[in-house]
Amino acid sequence: MKILVTGATGFLGRKLIPKIQQEGHDVVALVRKTSNREGLPKETEFREADVLDIKSLETVVHDIDIVVHLAAYFDFYPSDEDLMFKVNVEGTKNMMNACVGTNVERFIYCSSTEVMGAIRFPPATEDTELRPDFSYGESKILAERAIREISSDTGLPHIILRPTGVMGEGDLYVMYEVAQQLDMGKVFALPRNLSSRIMFTHIDDVVAGFIAALTPKSALNQTIILCPDEAMSWQEFVDVMTTHLGIKPPRLRVPSVLAKFGMALLSPMKNRKKMTFFWHAKSVDMMLSERVYSNDKAKRLLGWTPKVTMAEGFRRAIDWYIANGYLEKR
Repeated sequence: MKILVTGATGFLGRKLIPKIQQEGHDVVALVRKTSNREGLPKETEFREADVLDIKSLETVVHDIDIVVHLAAYFDFYPSDEDLMFKVNVEGTKNMMNACVGTNVERFIYCSSTEVMGAIRFPPATEDTELRPDFSYGESKILAERAIREISSDTGLPHIILRPTGVMGEGDLYVMYEVAQQLDMGKVFALPRNLSSRIMFTHIDDVVAGFIAALTPKSALNQTIILCPDEAMSWQEFVDVMTTHLGIKPPRLRVPSVLAKFGMALLSPMKNRKKMTFFWHAKSVDMMLSERVYSNDKAKRLLGWTPKVTMAEGFRRAIDWYIANGYLEKR
């Protein structure tokens, strides 16, 4: 099959394309003129287009069998929220509409568990109410709705995959930033209660989930969560990270109200030059909320099982950061 991958030069796209090729498929990477194509396999065919220009997309998809749509404006604190909604919602509509009436057999979309926000009754399933904490999650909800509507109107099948936050070797966003702040000793206090649980999925397992979605008919027109088997408390996370970094965890523990107040005071200074993920009052809210999900549906419909535990994934990521000069082993 010939498979088009959008967002080909992103973290997930760069890991997914070689795996698709190993499965024996031809890959077409949708890129922009300014995209950095370095490091992608030589066998990859590149086609230039813009998800906000449907005419350019119609040219790109004419001989494609499957579209894997990863392209997104991913940021919890976007500098241009209007553009984020255009790319994530209108861009997704354009991409899928361009496939209607072509040889495309299925449209696989990368959504996110961020559409659900904090989970009141864990573990969350695909039927859990959608209460996103960030506008990024809201944009993904609208994109999901658009995909279902287009499928219903045109008969073009879709699969919506909802990975949790993705971590692993090469990730330079959420988990890297947290590890960096811990490694540099910038985190001098933590909330007193770190019992709330989180789930992050290793990049290899997320890639395997997308590979598993390429062929089964049972997954068509379904929404499927990709997550680990077991959650990890924030306390366990801090222990794993600091132990593997060879540093002592922050000793000062404060009430959550004080932690949030401190974050709010520090946020303007910390985000003066570059918008961070970590230094926001909302980060404390995230550490106090449950983000635990079920992967039963992925196992049942995709035959997918995660292989990398969260602890192993974080350790592998830290090793990669140190080996590539992003962190210093203390």
